[in-house]
Amino acid sequence: MGSFSDRIVTGGLLALGALSRAASIRRRIGIGRAMGDAMMKLDGRRLNITTTNVERAFPSMASGEIRSIVRESYHNLGITLAELLAIPSMSAGDIRRHMVIPGIEALRARAERREPSVLVSGHYGNWELLAMAGALHADTAFTIVVHPQKNRFADDLLNSYRTKFGNRLVSMSNAARTLVKVLDEGGSVAFLADQHANPQRDAWIPFFGRPTPTYEAPAALALRYGAQMYTAFPVRQADGGYVAPFEAIRMDDIPNDREGVRILTERHVKALEDAVRAHPGMWSWQHRRWREDDV
Repeated sequence: MGSFSDRIVTGGLLALGALSRAASIRRRIGIGRAMGDAMMKLDGRRLNITTTNVERAFPSMASGEIRSIVRESYHNLGITLAELLAIPSMSAGDIRRHMVIPGIEALRARAERREPSVLVSGHYGNWELLAMAGALHADTAFTIVVHPQKNRFADDLLNSYRTKFGNRLVSMSNAARTLVKVLDEGGSVAFLADQHANPQRDAWIPFFGRPTPTYEAPAALALRYGAQMYTAFPVRQADGGYVAPFEAIRMDDIPNDREGVRILTERHVKALEDAVRAHPGMWSWQHRRWREDDV
């Protein structure tokens, strides 16, 4: 039964993809917004989580502003999906032009010297295009840690788009050996580090004033293997393109120990929070980032 329903969903994605590829950039954004509105209406439980998250992050914000952020966040999800589904019709040049990344030259230089880098972002703006554009601008493939989806048909389809321009994907459940090899060889690894982590194993880091379990792996790997950590958060522009400033996280004052991992994790989480505060509708508030049942 699940397999059949998964195929139906995947067929729907293929149909939406055909529509998205035939559309102009502006019309594609309109399609994405419509998809976001549909997501809001079809999953009331997730909408409640989203609204509660925004309310807790901005306790003094008026209800109208909160509703606006919630809707913009859903629109961003829809636009991100619509743009990902259009990847088969886009060239490397299209991707480079669609997302400008000031500061990416630093990563290109490290890659040329075969020096390792750890890239950290979140489910912000179009994170899918960020991975493709970053690798293309820097002329180096990224090894990206992903969490496989339950629908393997849709997962295989979307992963084929994600890897079109040379990036590699590795499952979170067995990524360690691959990531170590890539960093040892002077490569670049990338994480979306904004989701809820293991409350017993990972660091508790303040995010919007509330401590929450946060993945330690990006910081631990960067410190252990001498990799520079960078962050980037793409902001959608009026013309439909993106600007994603590429910024190095200061590391020269951090020791390679447990406390150093905590400090570096705090710094990249602070970078994410600053980006979310600047453009709150660009972030995916749908995740259960804070959980009352953590112990």
